[in-house]
Amino acid sequence: MSSAQRPGKTSPRLAQDICLYDPLHIPGTRRNLLSEVPPVYPEGYDGPPDYISPTACRHEYVTKTSQSFFPEPEHRWRTGVSTRLSAMCVRCRYHLQVVTSHTNGGGQYGQTSQDHVHHWMYSSGRQRDSVSAGNLSLKEQTAESFHYRCSYITCSTVVSVRIVSPVLSQDWVRLLTDPELLSQRAEEAIAAHPERLEGFTGPQPITVLEDLRSYLSNALHDPKRSKSISAINKRFMVCFGMEGQPCKDLLEFLGFSVKKEGFWEPPRPDPSEEVPYQDTLRIFLDDVVHELSALIDQRPLSEKRGHQLDHFSRSFLDDLYYTLEALDYPKATRANDFSMPGAPFYEDLGVVEDMPSAAIVEAFNRQVSVDPARTPLYFGCLKEIGALRGGDDAAIIERAVEAAYAEGKYTNEDVANAYKYFSLNSDDSSLTDENIIGRFHAFLNSTTQENESRKQLWRIGDSRRSERIKSAAEDRVSTVEQAHMYLGVDERTSDDFIITMYTTKINDSPSSKDFARRAVELIAEARKSDVLKHYLKTGEMGVGEMDVGDAYRLLQIPDRTVDDAAIVAAYTICIDEAPSQAETYNRALSIIAKEKNSPLLSTMVFGSTPQSDRVLSEWPVGLQNIGNTCYLNSLLQFYFSIRPFREMVLDFDSYKMSLDEESLSKKQVGSRKVSKKEIERSQRFLRELQVLFQNMISSSQPSVTPGQELARLTLISPSNEAAIRRMSTRSRSRSVGLGELNGMPIIGPLGPPQQEPETKEPVDLGGAATLIEAPEKLHVTGSGTSDADSEATLVSEGARPESQTLPADDKENTPPSSDEDMKDAPESIAPETKTTDGHPAPQSSPVEPPDRPPPVPPRPVPQTDRQKQLIDEVEIGAQQDVTEVINNVLFQSQCAVRPSGFDANGEQLDRVKDLFYGRTKSYISAAAGVRSKEELWCDIKVDVASGPRDIYSAIDGAFDVQKVDVEGAVAEQYGAISKLPPVLQIQVQRVQFDPVKKSSFKSTHHLELLDTIYMDRYMDTQNLEILNRRRECWQWKNKLKTLEARRDELLRKDESDKFDMPTLFDSAKIVLEDLLSMKDNPETSDEAIDIDPQLVTELEQLSQMTQTELTNVEQEMKNTQTMIATQFADSKHLAYRLYAVFVHHGSVTFGHYYIYIFDFRKEVWRKYNDNDVTEVHNAEEIFKNSDRQNPPTPYFLVYVHDALKDRLADPVCREILDAASSSLSPPPPLPPSSQAPPPPLSPAEVAVVTDGPEDIEMRLPSYEEVQIDTPSGTRTTGPDKNHTASATGQGWPSSTQADLRDVKW
Repeated sequence: MSSAQRPGKTSPRLAQDICLYDPLHIPGTRRNLLSEVPPVYPEGYDGPPDYISPTACRHEYVTKTSQSFFPEPEHRWRTGVSTRLSAMCVRCRYHLQVVTSHTNGGGQYGQTSQDHVHHWMYSSGRQRDSVSAGNLSLKEQTAESFHYRCSYITCSTVVSVRIVSPVLSQDWVRLLTDPELLSQRAEEAIAAHPERLEGFTGPQPITVLEDLRSYLSNALHDPKRSKSISAINKRFMVCFGMEGQPCKDLLEFLGFSVKKEGFWEPPRPDPSEEVPYQDTLRIFLDDVVHELSALIDQRPLSEKRGHQLDHFSRSFLDDLYYTLEALDYPKATRANDFSMPGAPFYEDLGVVEDMPSAAIVEAFNRQVSVDPARTPLYFGCLKEIGALRGGDDAAIIERAVEAAYAEGKYTNEDVANAYKYFSLNSDDSSLTDENIIGRFHAFLNSTTQENESRKQLWRIGDSRRSERIKSAAEDRVSTVEQAHMYLGVDERTSDDFIITMYTTKINDSPSSKDFARRAVELIAEARKSDVLKHYLKTGEMGVGEMDVGDAYRLLQIPDRTVDDAAIVAAYTICIDEAPSQAETYNRALSIIAKEKNSPLLSTMVFGSTPQSDRVLSEWPVGLQNIGNTCYLNSLLQFYFSIRPFREMVLDFDSYKMSLDEESLSKKQVGSRKVSKKEIERSQRFLRELQVLFQNMISSSQPSVTPGQELARLTLISPSNEAAIRRMSTRSRSRSVGLGELNGMPIIGPLGPPQQEPETKEPVDLGGAATLIEAPEKLHVTGSGTSDADSEATLVSEGARPESQTLPADDKENTPPSSDEDMKDAPESIAPETKTTDGHPAPQSSPVEPPDRPPPVPPRPVPQTDRQKQLIDEVEIGAQQDVTEVINNVLFQSQCAVRPSGFDANGEQLDRVKDLFYGRTKSYISAAAGVRSKEELWCDIKVDVASGPRDIYSAIDGAFDVQKVDVEGAVAEQYGAISKLPPVLQIQVQRVQFDPVKKSSFKSTHHLELLDTIYMDRYMDTQNLEILNRRRECWQWKNKLKTLEARRDELLRKDESDKFDMPTLFDSAKIVLEDLLSMKDNPETSDEAIDIDPQLVTELEQLSQMTQTELTNVEQEMKNTQTMIATQFADSKHLAYRLYAVFVHHGSVTFGHYYIYIFDFRKEVWRKYNDNDVTEVHNAEEIFKNSDRQNPPTPYFLVYVHDALKDRLADPVCREILDAASSSLSPPPPLPPSSQAPPPPLSPAEVAVVTDGPEDIEMRLPSYEEVQIDTPSGTRTTGPDKNHTASATGQGWPSSTQADLRDVKW
């Protein structure tokens, strides 16, 4: 759990604030008590002191027992169990709901930690007068919601608070209680039926309220007594008027209806519903009954005499504290002796007055940890509370105060005193850092209290967030930032001026020479500046500087307009060919990076420096680029970091597929049979991968090099192997690049390809259509020797003839083509002979009849260099699409291992499917009914072609409803996930086809990523409330499309003049006004045109109307977008954490790949850029949108199940072997992971283990099981101890509890 810059409050404080909060009466501070307090007062506040309105309702809440659920203490911490409190205030009739849940079995704290007091941090919600305002329900009630989570990292408890306005509006209440209206209704009824109503008079309000409550109570609790009501029933007419017509709207609002002439039917809720209520009608009726009881209780005592009243006996406060798990929170024994403060010290710390001092200190520590920026405020509160308590309680706080001072903390009062120490005013806004530091130095010359002076200065610097002042206080220069501050320069200052500032500094203060020199050293090292290094060494500025032109020439880049990817490619080649000149090439790249202001190039320069302070055993190993394989390296790093997959590869012998006939006959992967040769090839792939993984674990070097054979097997799928081998053979004689000059390669665009006769071999585009819907035959660019071409398969033009498109079946489920070399040979064919190089020898032809012409002699076949051919194949294979390679890895991994079972269709089940594959159920709803089909997938494909969007909007596109044609009729089709994989892969489709330019292009629209996503909204469920929410979302999205279309019309986006409608009307009005003015000018009156002046007025009105409409449309779009974004804000049971982000930087023709992987144990992102693995210090480079023209863009995302992340994600696994011992003997078998044993599985983790390691399966509980809290109520079911795997082996088990015994990985 990451620390958020937001304070919190303890459970007792939250309970008190809930009881004090009144949404109708805003306090003088204008701060919401439940979402914005603490602190009570914003910084610099000088307004009214009341933070609770004097007119606020002093709530008297009563528990609504039929809507509440209080599990037994020993059960409440289980995942899937929620504590729910529903209540209503008998004064204002506002409704309250508080729900507490545990997302992961309660974490470390739970029933075994009775002293644990939750510290709640507000996380989200919707309130009145906020950006996301309270929603309006079907009954026109305004609702506010507040969601909190416990700030303790070991506690997974969350709480939701919902406050809803009364069901019965003031108009309805007046209709039921106004004596004049009651008398009028009674008189009309008596006049119409004088004999029948003889002796009746106007009823008292309490009688009307009681009668209505009886009707609804019977409908709710006693269906047998809930009968049809005659419209001329005496009591009914006297209370509700002639035949109920005066109260018709109210009765229908409450669910009454007229089913037959002369009778009113009361509401008919489901009689089988049990408590707690989940049915919306029963909840609604129960709310109305409670409100009527409150209204009855509010009647004057004179009315209530003779009436039997309901009394609410249950203690609401006890229920509230129990729900917030604070029923027995620790209390101070001397609470009654404490002096009460005159300022909100307790409120700002989020505590209550009767809590013991130890709990107060703990709350202070929590506030400081989650909101460090306000430490002085919280520290001041702690000191004041200690002063008010006295005795042992004060002593406990005093010890905490002393410890805080020792850690460098201070109060706001201390800061003000620090300014006074230097005769400064803390409120003086004109003070600068220079003024303060100057006063400090002047003060040092006149005092012997240097240490005290530095302490006071440090407090001022820390309170101002000024590193410069703090550096002066500490007399230190240890970082580049401090060096810049010390010399008064920044990162843009030239080397010459830095030397000037250094000289000035030591001339002014000779004693500062050591600090000034250290500052220049730090800047020189950070910049890799030879000028500064030379000056420090010799005192001269005579080193020959390299200019931008020299830098481009050194890297042999003739065209300065090339993009960053091409520069990176040229730089990589230079480093590879002349590693001894790396420092010079780095300097050249650094100069170009500064000139272009390129973060990518800067990263290449500074990221390539060795990390001398890095402990290799605690750091991931890098992978050397072996030619256009940057995305291969990213892929290998990702699969290595998935611990169950890595362990399967390292222990491959335990999983290896047997090649006996019976096993081969059953083998089916990707909905097709797999041949023996494919299995053998796949097993070679896993063997090669095993060697790499072992090297990555045991190597004592910061990086290792993948083998060419592994690259070939990874990049080239079995179905493409034969075609690529032919291509590599044909292209072997063609030179790459433009040649050499003085032994150095010339970098530049290739000339036109040489024309070759077209081959008649069919080209199968296969799965390429899923990425590029090109209307013409696609080609792949030729490979080069650098990463500049690593995305070559995303290109559809400019290809050389030999680089024809390969079959791109990313599902690996089509039968092999006729020319594949992966077929098993029939037994009737004689064994083939092989040449010395291992390739099949030509078979002898059968003897031809003499009357036929002799066969055409075969063309001479040149002798092939297998190593050269292997490199060529890797280069061509590197042109395959990233997702194609991912599917190839998964396909071969499944082919190589033996199945753990088979589904109903004969598809193999194994660890790979358990980890990476999910299932989606596709529904088609037509007039004839609803049909569904379940499909297997390994990734979710999302699109960012039409514009920027967030991750939820992107995923929505894969499951939202769409119109399809079914047998000539329009039907609805939508999808839902029936099984989620633990490792959720998301493919971002960025390559689009421009039908006008007839070419492909890469979409660089921003995809807003979230650290955590919740997949509840996409799950296949029969919960009607969830389904209705989805349909609402679909309706809102259709509405949004209509609004966007209307906005585009008003903005006239399709027009070239760039005028929107209001501007167009204004422009036309100005033209008419100019024409009208011509009549008033004697020089132009003869040429003036007669124009109706009314047109000017009408155009102005049209401009105002269209401007108003445009404003309204844009506002409605924002409101609709907010509703869509918050529709599932409370559905947070299926949490997935972002784990890996594949990034591409470049164009559709070439570019560079790298990957970011998150370390959950260290809580850091790392960037894996080939052999460089660096820590990401600013996560914005992953999550934020770059303003650059061609920014790096995510291409492939990986989320992991939150409850399983520590079992799945393990990016650091090193067991470095001693170099001497490793040279004498083979390396010993490596353990599966070098990390500490993972924590025990939580109840949300599911793994079923049978006889051996190959039988390990991962399953997650179904959505119905993990659903903790939905708007319709709490759902709990018992475990199914007799559960066994389904026939398919892919669905989730129906039990809510997983059998966790003997779980292992």
